[in-house]
Amino acid sequence: MLLLGALFNSLLAVSSGYAMYSLHPLEKPYGFVAAAFSLMHGVLGVVRAAKDDDDECNRVRAITSGIMDIVPLPLVNVELYLRSSNPSLAFAHGCFIIPLGYDLLAKLADTDDSSTETLKELTLLGNVVSLLFLGVNQSSNMYGSMAAIPFGTRYGSIILDHYWKGLGADFQLLANSTFMVLMAMTLSDK
Repeated sequence: MLLLGALFNSLLAVSSGYAMYSLHPLEKPYGFVAAAFSLMHGVLGVVRAAKDDDDECNRVRAITSGIMDIVPLPLVNVELYLRSSNPSLAFAHGCFIIPLGYDLLAKLADTDDSSTETLKELTLLGNVVSLLFLGVNQSSNMYGSMAAIPFGTRYGSIILDHYWKGLGADFQLLANSTFMVLMAMTLSDK
Protein backbone atom coordinates (compact mmCIF):
# COMPACT_ATOMS: atom_id res chain seq x y z
CA MET A 1 0.00 0.00 0.00
CA LEU A 2 2.96 2.32 0.54
CA LEU A 3 3.94 1.93 -3.10
CA LEU A 4 0.52 3.18 -4.18
CA GLY A 5 0.84 6.05 -1.69
CA ALA A 6 4.25 6.94 -3.11
CA LEU A 7 2.80 6.93 -6.62
CA PHE A 8 -0.09 9.25 -5.72
CA ASN A 9 2.16 11.53 -3.64
CA SER A 10 4.54 11.73 -6.60
CA LEU A 11 1.61 12.63 -8.83
CA LEU A 12 0.65 15.40 -6.39
CA ALA A 13 4.22 16.69 -6.31
CA VAL A 14 4.47 16.70 -10.11
CA SER A 15 1.10 18.39 -10.62
CA SER A 16 1.93 20.97 -7.96
CA GLY A 17 5.29 21.58 -9.57
CA TYR A 18 3.52 22.10 -12.89
CA ALA A 19 1.17 24.58 -11.24
CA MET A 20 4.08 26.45 -9.66
CA TYR A 21 5.87 26.49 -13.01
CA SER A 22 2.88 27.86 -14.89
CA LEU A 23 1.93 30.50 -12.28
CA HIS A 24 4.16 33.47 -11.65
CA PRO A 25 4.40 34.17 -7.91
CA LEU A 26 4.12 37.94 -8.33
CA GLU A 27 1.15 37.81 -10.70
CA LYS A 28 -0.84 35.03 -9.05
CA PRO A 29 0.50 34.77 -5.49
CA TYR A 30 -2.47 32.94 -3.94
CA GLY A 31 -2.52 30.21 -6.55
CA PHE A 32 1.24 29.88 -6.25
CA VAL A 33 1.01 29.46 -2.46
CA ALA A 34 -1.72 26.82 -2.86
CA ALA A 35 0.55 24.93 -5.26
CA ALA A 36 3.50 25.31 -2.86
CA PHE A 37 1.51 23.80 0.03
CA SER A 38 0.49 20.93 -2.23
CA LEU A 39 4.06 20.37 -3.35
CA MET A 40 5.22 20.27 0.27
CA HIS A 41 2.51 17.73 1.13
CA GLY A 42 3.36 15.57 -1.88
CA VAL A 43 7.11 15.59 -1.22
CA LEU A 44 6.60 14.73 2.46
CA GLY A 45 4.36 11.84 1.38
CA VAL A 46 7.01 10.54 -1.00
CA VAL A 47 9.66 10.73 1.74
CA ARG A 48 7.32 8.95 4.15
CA ALA A 49 6.70 6.19 1.59
CA ALA A 50 10.44 5.90 0.85
CA LYS A 51 11.08 5.21 4.54
CA ASP A 52 8.67 2.27 4.11
CA ASP A 53 7.10 2.93 7.49
CA ASP A 54 3.41 3.69 7.75
CA ASP A 55 3.83 5.27 11.19
CA GLU A 56 6.68 7.59 10.18
CA CYS A 57 6.01 11.33 10.39
CA ASN A 58 2.43 10.91 11.61
CA ARG A 59 2.24 14.33 13.28
CA VAL A 60 3.69 16.13 10.26
CA ARG A 61 1.40 14.15 7.99
CA ALA A 62 -1.63 15.07 10.11
CA ILE A 63 -0.69 18.75 10.00
CA THR A 64 -0.09 18.84 6.25
CA SER A 65 -3.27 16.85 5.63
CA GLY A 66 -5.19 19.42 7.66
CA ILE A 67 -3.62 22.17 5.60
CA MET A 68 -4.54 20.39 2.38
CA ASP A 69 -8.14 19.99 3.59
CA ILE A 70 -8.53 23.72 4.19
CA VAL A 71 -6.06 25.90 2.30
CA PRO A 72 -6.07 25.32 -1.51
CA LEU A 73 -9.72 26.06 -2.31
CA PRO A 74 -9.97 29.39 -0.43
CA LEU A 75 -6.67 30.56 -1.90
CA VAL A 76 -7.87 29.76 -5.41
CA ASN A 77 -11.15 31.53 -4.65
CA VAL A 78 -9.22 34.62 -3.56
CA GLU A 79 -7.19 34.50 -6.77
CA LEU A 80 -10.25 34.09 -8.97
CA TYR A 81 -12.30 36.75 -7.19
CA LEU A 82 -9.45 39.26 -7.42
CA ARG A 83 -9.65 38.90 -11.20
CA SER A 84 -13.45 39.00 -11.35
CA SER A 85 -15.81 41.95 -11.71
CA ASN A 86 -16.35 41.98 -7.92
CA PRO A 87 -12.89 41.77 -6.28
CA SER A 88 -14.14 42.96 -2.90
CA LEU A 89 -15.48 39.46 -2.20
CA ALA A 90 -11.97 38.01 -2.42
CA PHE A 91 -10.98 38.94 1.08
CA ALA A 92 -14.00 37.24 2.63
CA HIS A 93 -12.27 33.99 1.71
CA GLY A 94 -9.43 34.91 4.05
CA CYS A 95 -11.62 33.71 6.91
CA PHE A 96 -10.28 30.20 6.28
CA ILE A 97 -7.44 31.18 8.61
CA ILE A 98 -9.75 30.64 11.61
CA PRO A 99 -10.53 26.94 11.02
CA LEU A 100 -6.93 26.40 9.92
CA GLY A 101 -5.68 27.80 13.22
CA TYR A 102 -8.08 25.65 15.22
CA ASP A 103 -7.13 22.58 13.22
CA LEU A 104 -3.40 23.19 13.68
CA LEU A 105 -3.84 23.69 17.43
CA ALA A 106 -5.87 20.48 17.68
CA LYS A 107 -3.25 18.53 15.68
CA LEU A 108 -0.39 19.91 17.76
CA ALA A 109 -2.19 19.03 20.99
CA ASP A 110 -3.17 15.57 19.66
CA THR A 111 -6.85 16.13 20.35
CA ASP A 112 -9.78 15.28 18.14
CA ASP A 113 -12.30 18.05 18.19
CA SER A 114 -15.66 17.74 16.45
CA SER A 115 -16.08 21.51 16.34
CA THR A 116 -12.87 21.81 14.32
CA GLU A 117 -14.21 19.28 11.82
CA THR A 118 -17.47 21.24 11.65
CA LEU A 119 -15.55 24.45 10.96
CA LYS A 120 -13.55 22.70 8.24
CA GLU A 121 -16.72 21.41 6.60
CA LEU A 122 -18.41 24.81 6.76
CA THR A 123 -15.32 26.40 5.22
CA LEU A 124 -15.33 23.83 2.44
CA LEU A 125 -19.03 24.18 1.71
CA GLY A 126 -18.86 27.99 1.78
CA ASN A 127 -15.96 28.02 -0.64
CA VAL A 128 -17.60 25.48 -2.95
CA VAL A 129 -20.81 27.54 -3.09
CA SER A 130 -18.77 30.70 -3.66
CA LEU A 131 -16.83 29.14 -6.52
CA LEU A 132 -20.04 27.83 -8.06
CA PHE A 133 -21.53 31.32 -7.77
CA LEU A 134 -18.51 32.80 -9.53
CA GLY A 135 -18.66 30.11 -12.19
CA VAL A 136 -22.32 30.85 -12.93
CA ASN A 137 -21.66 34.60 -13.05
CA GLN A 138 -18.71 34.19 -15.41
CA SER A 139 -20.20 31.28 -17.38
CA SER A 140 -17.22 29.05 -16.68
CA ASN A 141 -17.58 25.28 -16.58
CA MET A 142 -14.02 25.02 -15.31
CA TYR A 143 -15.02 26.74 -12.06
CA GLY A 144 -17.77 24.18 -11.58
CA SER A 145 -15.28 21.37 -12.09
CA MET A 146 -12.90 22.97 -9.62
CA ALA A 147 -15.73 23.25 -7.07
CA ALA A 148 -16.83 19.64 -7.56
CA ILE A 149 -13.37 18.20 -6.90
CA PRO A 150 -12.94 19.34 -3.25
CA PHE A 151 -16.57 18.47 -2.49
CA GLY A 152 -16.17 15.01 -3.99
CA THR A 153 -12.82 14.60 -2.30
CA ARG A 154 -14.15 15.36 1.15
CA TYR A 155 -17.16 13.07 1.04
CA GLY A 156 -16.05 10.54 -1.57
CA SER A 157 -12.92 9.67 0.37
CA ILE A 158 -15.00 8.91 3.46
CA ILE A 159 -17.20 6.54 1.47
CA LEU A 160 -14.23 4.84 -0.23
CA ASP A 161 -12.39 4.50 3.08
CA HIS A 162 -15.44 2.81 4.57
CA TYR A 163 -15.34 0.05 1.95
CA TRP A 164 -11.57 -0.27 1.55
CA LYS A 165 -9.37 1.01 4.34
CA GLY A 166 -6.67 3.33 3.02
CA LEU A 167 -8.26 4.01 -0.35
CA GLY A 168 -9.71 7.31 0.86
CA ALA A 169 -6.26 8.84 1.39
CA ASP A 170 -5.15 7.77 -2.09
CA PHE A 171 -8.34 9.21 -3.56
CA GLN A 172 -7.64 12.51 -1.77
CA LEU A 173 -4.15 12.65 -3.26
CA LEU A 174 -5.48 11.93 -6.75
CA ALA A 175 -8.20 14.56 -6.40
CA ASN A 176 -5.74 17.14 -5.05
CA SER A 177 -3.51 16.45 -8.05
CA THR A 178 -6.42 16.98 -10.40
CA PHE A 179 -7.37 20.18 -8.59
CA MET A 180 -3.82 21.53 -8.96
CA VAL A 181 -3.80 20.85 -12.71
CA LEU A 182 -7.23 22.47 -13.17
CA MET A 183 -6.13 25.42 -11.04
CA ALA A 184 -3.02 25.89 -13.18
CA MET A 185 -5.04 25.67 -16.40
CA THR A 186 -7.67 28.10 -15.13
CA LEU A 187 -5.32 30.69 -13.69
CA SER A 188 -2.88 30.61 -16.58
CA ASP A 189 -5.73 31.43 -19.00
CA LYS A 190 -6.50 34.69 -17.24
